[in-house]
Amino acid sequence: MHSNLPVIPIFIPLLFAAITVLFRKRIAMQRLLTTLATLLVLAFSIFNIYMVNKHQILILEMGNWASPFGITLTLDGLNSVLVTTSSVVFLATLLYSFKTIDKVRELSFFYPGFLLIMVGINGAFTTGDIFNLFVFYEILLMSSYLLLLVGINKEQLKSSISYVLMNVFAGSLFVISIGYLYTIVGSLNMAYISQTISSMSDRRGLYLVGSVMIFVFCMKGALFPLFTWMNRSYAAPPIAISIIFGALLTKVGLYSIIRTYGLFYYESNFIKSYILILGAVSIIAGCIGAIYQKDLKQIVIFNIVISLGVMVCGTATLNTFGVKGALLYAVNDILLKAALFIVVGLIIYVSGVKYLQKCGLINKYPLLGWTYFIIVLSLAGVPPFSGFYGKALIIKGLVTNNNTFIAILVALSGLVVFYSLIRIFLNVFYDNINKSLTLKPLPKGVQIPLIAIVAIALIIGVSTNLLDGFFDKGIQMVLNPQHYIDLVLKKGA
Repeated sequence: MHSNLPVIPIFIPLLFAAITVLFRKRIAMQRLLTTLATLLVLAFSIFNIYMVNKHQILILEMGNWASPFGITLTLDGLNSVLVTTSSVVFLATLLYSFKTIDKVRELSFFYPGFLLIMVGINGAFTTGDIFNLFVFYEILLMSSYLLLLVGINKEQLKSSISYVLMNVFAGSLFVISIGYLYTIVGSLNMAYISQTISSMSDRRGLYLVGSVMIFVFCMKGALFPLFTWMNRSYAAPPIAISIIFGALLTKVGLYSIIRTYGLFYYESNFIKSYILILGAVSIIAGCIGAIYQKDLKQIVIFNIVISLGVMVCGTATLNTFGVKGALLYAVNDILLKAALFIVVGLIIYVSGVKYLQKCGLINKYPLLGWTYFIIVLSLAGVPPFSGFYGKALIIKGLVTNNNTFIAILVALSGLVVFYSLIRIFLNVFYDNINKSLTLKPLPKGVQIPLIAIVAIALIIGVSTNLLDGFFDKGIQMVLNPQHYIDLVLKKGA
């Protein structure tokens, strides 16, 4: 269906970002405007899911230039879910930041940066052409540079250098690969590129371009061996910023892999093996790092690497089980990684503890402790919690494709996730209280966004069967590229 709805989650934060700049010295007004913008984006993203469920796809051809000649925005069952999940995390992060971000950072364009990174993420999820994927990448990266340098200190400056250099290199490779792709195909519209590729007899040059493009997306998504920049960059800024980076930015890379692999390279066994190997090695590297680390933030960061590897392996199967599992796992992971960062942030806030040590925090903060325990069970994929169904489908998809070794690796990774995260619970929360610690009271209401995120994740896990139909529509856009092509290029109903 042709509609203006796809642009709204992009336009609203862009408009409000410009307005908040006018109120730089008025923190209360910036908070109000940013909250209003985030609520509006969440409301429209939920409505968009309803419309996508009704019409299969929402298409906006900017300036009424018909595809493949103009700029196209699309919302289907795949990206509408990710936009909505991201909106939930943005709202929770914003509410958390009100209690934890200091005034220096608030006066240093924190809220415009927050809204602009929303523009970049929603745009990257929504765009229907490959060049504007690059454009929205640059928007979210420029805004992430701003957030990374807000209230800058020495540690943030050091971490930002590797982050900037990595993204400059990745951006250059991306532009070069887009240029070569355009030379081969003659268009930037994803649906038209897919249609043209299907009629090509010699695809060797195309698969070389695809290897570079997937490499770039793996750098963005922080897969092994391309994740080393993440350890410092995601750990240095305040937790409110780390939530956005860890829970959302990496999923943009994952989405880019799913969309381009499903449209452009689905017939290439080389690209499939390439993605599977990167995913499997990422799982192994993430597991080693998560077990080895004692820094609370680093444990969470290496768990991000594990989960990305699992989702990439599911995507590589390109069958119903694997792709559906990757989508379900991504939704669960976005919510619970955000919750995990919030818990770590609150641990550091109340105790000042940044490494594994005996604190006994559960005696004074039982709700925080047991909420964290539920997060651990969910991320480890313990049934019947929300992470179980997605991971089970990924394993089934891998076994169906005769990738039994990687299926076992995915299953065993759940044990490592559980072990690495339960260490925090047993040491920081459950062990005897450290009387030398001076504990601060939690800010009033700071646990509300945490509990809300965990509750939503649990509800999704319990009601997965009710959502099956909608998720099936989403994965058909990946598994059946011709259906997506027909809808975009012919304005399907």
